[in-house]
Amino acid sequence: MSRILRYGFINGLPGFVTAEQGDITQTTALQIEDGKIVAIYVTRNPDKLRHLAPHPTPDLGSYAVH
Repeated sequence: MSRILRYGFINGLPGFVTAEQGDITQTTALQIEDGKIVAIYVTRNPDKLRHLAPHPTPDLGSYAVH
């Protein structure tokens, strides 16, 4: 089961960070056009997410994933 850790912006898109089964960190970014989700971008690559804390604090900060 996924657990949302934080909402924020990922590469300029609204999204969220989750802890997935096995304590894997994942980011999900939503591309929205005309009020509709037109693309979903998911990143689980630990090399790209290494700068994220494993268990971020629950405030509404933003992440930049490169």
